[in-house]
Amino acid sequence: MRRFTTSAAMLALIAGIGTNAMAQTAPAAGDLPAPLAGLNLNNLEIETKRDGTREIEGRTAEGVDIEAKIDMAGNLIEVEADGGVLPQSLVDAMVPADLRGQQVMTLFGSLTEIKQRPEHVEINGRQPTGAEIEARFDRQNGLIGVEVDDAAIPADLVSTLLPQAVRGNEVIGQFDRIEEVMNRNGRVMVEGEDANGYDMRAEFDADGRVLRFGREEGRGPKGDRPAEERRGDRGPGQHGDHGPRGEGPRNADAREGQRGDGPRGADARGPAPVPAGFDAVAVNRKLTQAGYKDFGFLRAQGPRLMLEATNPQGEAVTLELDRQGEVVRETAR
Repeated sequence: MRRFTTSAAMLALIAGIGTNAMAQTAPAAGDLPAPLAGLNLNNLEIETKRDGTREIEGRTAEGVDIEAKIDMAGNLIEVEADGGVLPQSLVDAMVPADLRGQQVMTLFGSLTEIKQRPEHVEINGRQPTGAEIEARFDRQNGLIGVEVDDAAIPADLVSTLLPQAVRGNEVIGQFDRIEEVMNRNGRVMVEGEDANGYDMRAEFDADGRVLRFGREEGRGPKGDRPAEERRGDRGPGQHGDHGPRGEGPRNADAREGQRGDGPRGADARGPAPVPAGFDAVAVNRKLTQAGYKDFGFLRAQGPRLMLEATNPQGEAVTLELDRQGEVVRETAR
């Protein structure tokens, strides 16, 4: 009997502990920062992560699902409206007034997500057309990045985002439409389209030197391009830069001992000659200004011109040029 009584007491104690634990972990709106608590979220769920942050999910009276994150100090650092628009009270709480008044914010038709990062603030939303848009600000509320979907960033905003040294680089002039500009760790990344609708991207350092540059023709208009280009610009029987399978590495003359001061037309040792009238000197000057060096022989391959070089990062690369000498692709060797 004593053994049975003790077991019953222990069961009662365990049951009481379980009830108290459940009461302590039940979601409570009073534990939330004021901007979230004021929404009176339904279906509230609160999960504490190992790092001490808390993730919140709930639904407003209007039926908008809200996801949020709170740091260890109780600060609201992320909010997102899943399938809807952020309530204005959350926007007012997380976005400073002088930031909300900046020109870039007039491009937003609605806000859907706000993230407070250690070094910047990210604001995501939609344009009045429904297309997505993102803006980034540093901790001094300065605009450091904009990305728009299926639209051009207004020219005055582009000028604000690009340092003068970058604006003066001729590569910028090859963009017909700029859709993204981001300043990251002293580098400026630009993405958009050229006049033919092909995707372009370039990366510059703070002094305006080109670090990366290329076109992605595979994602541009396809209807009027030759079959060779739609197959990846390889031409019949080609498999990338290393030639047909089973034939071993490329001709050593194409890799070794062919370095000079600039691109040169192929001689008797090289493959097909470059097109008549191609200005190799002008191409040399342009590529050198972009930071390339150690040029090899220039050779024709299908609709493209191939040139081996060292890129601004010191990497051995093969450049694909169009018949006007513009870089359309850069691949590692």
